[in-house]
Amino acid sequence: MAEALVAVGVSASILQIVSLTAKLTQRINEFNSTAEEVPRALRSIHTQLPFLRETCQNLDTGDESENVSIIIKECHREIEDLYKTVDRLLPGPGDPSLSRAIKALKSIHYQEKFDHALRKIESFKTDLILHCCQRTTDTHNGVAPGQKVSHILPAMPIASSIRRRKLLQTIDRQFSDYEYEDGMHKIVVLVGMGGQGKSRLALDFARRVSIESQSTLVLWVDATTNQSMTRAFEDIADHWNGRKRRFIDTESRIKYVNEVLAERKWLIVFDNYDHPDQFTDVCSFIPPGDGSVLFTSRHVDAGLLGKAVQLSGMDEGEGLELLRLRTGQNLDEPSNRAAAIKVLQTLGYLPLAIDQAGAYIRQQTLPLPLFLQTYESQKQMILNQKHIYWDYKKKLDSEAKAETPLDVLTTWELSIQQVGSTHVTRGVVEHVLTIAAFLGHVEISESLFREYAQYTRPVPNWLVCFMKNGEWEPHRYRDMVSKLLRLSLAQGRNSITGECCLSLHPMIKDWLQLRITETERGVYIMETINILANYINANVQERSLQEVRSLLGHLDACMNSHTKFRTGTHQFGFGHLRNHVITFATFYMSHGRYREAEEAFQAVLDYDTQEYGNKHTHTVRTVRQLADAFVHGGKYLQAHDLLSKAFHDSNDKADIETIHILSALAGVLAKLDRQTDAERCYETALKGYALRKDLAQSREVYLLYERLAETKRYLGKLTEAESLYVAAHRGYEADCRYDEDTTLDILRIAGGLATLLRTHGRYEEAEKSYREAWQGYRKHLGADHPQTTTMLTNLAISCRNQSKFEDAEIYLEESLKIFRKSLGSDHPDSLRALMNLSICIDKQGHYREAEIKYREVLKGREKKLGLEHYYTRRTIERLAHMLWMQGHHEQAETLVRKIFNRIGKPSPEYNSSPTNRGTFPALTTLYTEARKRDQSELAPDHVDALETCECLRLIYIKQGEHDKAKELTEQIQKATTQTEKGSEAGKPDEERKSFTPALNEKEVEVSTQKGLSVSNTATASNFVHDLTLRFRNTSPATRLVLILS
Repeated sequence: MAEALVAVGVSASILQIVSLTAKLTQRINEFNSTAEEVPRALRSIHTQLPFLRETCQNLDTGDESENVSIIIKECHREIEDLYKTVDRLLPGPGDPSLSRAIKALKSIHYQEKFDHALRKIESFKTDLILHCCQRTTDTHNGVAPGQKVSHILPAMPIASSIRRRKLLQTIDRQFSDYEYEDGMHKIVVLVGMGGQGKSRLALDFARRVSIESQSTLVLWVDATTNQSMTRAFEDIADHWNGRKRRFIDTESRIKYVNEVLAERKWLIVFDNYDHPDQFTDVCSFIPPGDGSVLFTSRHVDAGLLGKAVQLSGMDEGEGLELLRLRTGQNLDEPSNRAAAIKVLQTLGYLPLAIDQAGAYIRQQTLPLPLFLQTYESQKQMILNQKHIYWDYKKKLDSEAKAETPLDVLTTWELSIQQVGSTHVTRGVVEHVLTIAAFLGHVEISESLFREYAQYTRPVPNWLVCFMKNGEWEPHRYRDMVSKLLRLSLAQGRNSITGECCLSLHPMIKDWLQLRITETERGVYIMETINILANYINANVQERSLQEVRSLLGHLDACMNSHTKFRTGTHQFGFGHLRNHVITFATFYMSHGRYREAEEAFQAVLDYDTQEYGNKHTHTVRTVRQLADAFVHGGKYLQAHDLLSKAFHDSNDKADIETIHILSALAGVLAKLDRQTDAERCYETALKGYALRKDLAQSREVYLLYERLAETKRYLGKLTEAESLYVAAHRGYEADCRYDEDTTLDILRIAGGLATLLRTHGRYEEAEKSYREAWQGYRKHLGADHPQTTTMLTNLAISCRNQSKFEDAEIYLEESLKIFRKSLGSDHPDSLRALMNLSICIDKQGHYREAEIKYREVLKGREKKLGLEHYYTRRTIERLAHMLWMQGHHEQAETLVRKIFNRIGKPSPEYNSSPTNRGTFPALTTLYTEARKRDQSELAPDHVDALETCECLRLIYIKQGEHDKAKELTEQIQKATTQTEKGSEAGKPDEERKSFTPALNEKEVEVSTQKGLSVSNTATASNFVHDLTLRFRNTSPATRLVLILS
């Protein structure tokens, strides 16, 4: 009778639960329809209710189990209490506004109660599902009455409800792809570093199998040690058997488990199989029969047991969902989402680290953007953070009775305890890893340590074990790396050159830096700086682009670490760090990293000034290096002021360092468009070099020839420019050092000569020369190096001059993208690329689009160069003309008038307020002055000169000054006719023949000095053209060298 009453009670409770869950769902839906946002816990409860209702409906109402009766009654009580609370607190559709507001405020204080209810509902649902599975399993497998055989799984973790669906599908697919052979088990191994969520993923998979495949028994075994596995099988036997059968020893228990599983399908999870070397034969623990095995391990060797699934962090969607659950913050807002993605990137998408960060954020009630600022200073505290429902637990030894909550720092300490081999001790491995932690996290090459060991005397103690008879032993180092890989503390591969390279997860790097003291960090950073400086200065064969990029990454990481952890005794650029920092800065400079070079040279200059004074050789040399970084970074005025002061402070103008300063100052003057002053300084510097027999024929002199040639070219002295280019090439050739530096010198000269070809209108030949030079730069320096990009810009200009607008636009857009990324949007080279792109668009008649880009160029050039700089004035002229061509005549006049007012420019031709509508005095003054400038610097038929005449002619026509317009028309026609007659036979300059305004600007088309005849300017053209034909059947790289020989 009692049993019948129990059954009736269970049945009634089930019906009431079904009814209450339906009402509760409806009540939350009503609130959702009137509120802007449903509380997080209620949203989760709303999601769980249908599953609980469906599970209850599937229960056998006649079940007499005492356990299920207790679960049902507790569940009924919890749902009833929850419904009363929700009905009392949540505003309804019919409530007055005031009542709704009061209820909404009260509901905030019940968040903790809702969280508790959610956990209870999840627990009830899980227990009922497992009860259903157990009954089904017992029925299908014919278990004898009284013998209860059920799944053995850990308790359902409360803290997380994230399902990593893609990985679960991968595990399922690996099991499904096994070709069945009688007696063979299906084995899949989850491998990954600590904190990747291997155990949680295995548990999710096991629970899914227990629900979806009700005929399959699922067991969970702690595989930490041999003893823990044995104890797990004993516990399974005792759980199944109850007290109906007496076991005399462990073997009898294991035999019993095997007997039960022999006639069933089963899945066993061997969790935390992290020490394969401690097991004689782990397969002996796998029962016979139709079963599948899932291992979790941080040891790569475990993957040899079956099909390995490598875990490498959550994907972005999973990471965002986990962070949302942990923090309770709304990640749908753009600013929050962007900050959340940065948090995930910082934590390397590591589940355990995301959990810990989320716990810290919730506890401190931090906005996500603020957390990113807090993380660097509070990193160790955050990585030790755990919350009350922490899922990550483990027995730290076989004798432990309770599991210890783990954080990311603890779990990696467990791994590093296993390192060490015959030749390499654990201390050495820790030292190598800690050095690696202050380098970039990828491509940490064996060569860094090898070069340091071979060129440092005495050999550091921690590297001695990798040496034998004074030589590096690669197999010892690789044995250590192999051990790290097997423990999932690092990833590794062989580079193209055969070097063994390892990579560290970003969080592993942080952990390695945090596990040592502040004093130890300073020592390790200093040693890392020594290693990198030694490697850069080592006589290494030509490095590949990938090796260079990796080395730059190591420098960045090392410098960041020094900045973050530096102490007063190791100030950047000071003392014994001075030479190392110069080495780093020079390497940065040679690979286009000008900002970093500037910072490094500035630090050294601060030290030199303090230690040696302004006039010391060290200080003067550093001034020149810093000025060079300023120039490459587009900071011409800063470079000019720095060099001018150094030159004037010099006591001996004939001193070699002073001559170097004068040469550098000439380069800056050329950048500031003071070409005549630059020419004078270059020639004075050359005279100074000539007085020094040891330097009269040196690379410094040949480089000066090139720079002076470029200045002569801007001044229209083309014959002299050509002679200087040829002299520079012969000088480089005489060195007979066809190394990378010489190759780059020759490529640079090829670019200079190509510009001479372009000056003479030989655009097709110039394009070929530019293309070959660009390809050479790209091969040796990489596609994103500023020098490579400058050559690409020149190639684009030659294409544009031939009306190849589509090609020109592609090249210019690529140049602009690279310059902006590497140098910044306001760098003069970036603005030059944008200006040329604007001209290209302008020439195709897209005036509005060109106008927008001209305005952007003008804004940047005004800021960097000033309104009176030549390039800025050319931009103003182009922008005003674009407005004019669109019919915005008054707008163009207003633009120029405002600019004249800002620079306070007096002009007798300028009337600040026009008396009559339809007159344009500011525009007239602008183009009249431009015409005078062109007449003094350019030949009458130069494209820039013709363009200026055309702009002024259109203004005269609009103002009704037809006589002046007619005079300009005749001049344009006369110049165009002379150009056609002077052009190469059968090959007229099509651009000048069909003249249109705005064909080019001075910085793009090199000026031709007025009165210089074609016969005198054709020398360089013929020189390159004839040699091009002579060597046309050779490869491009060889042809460049031969042409310039």
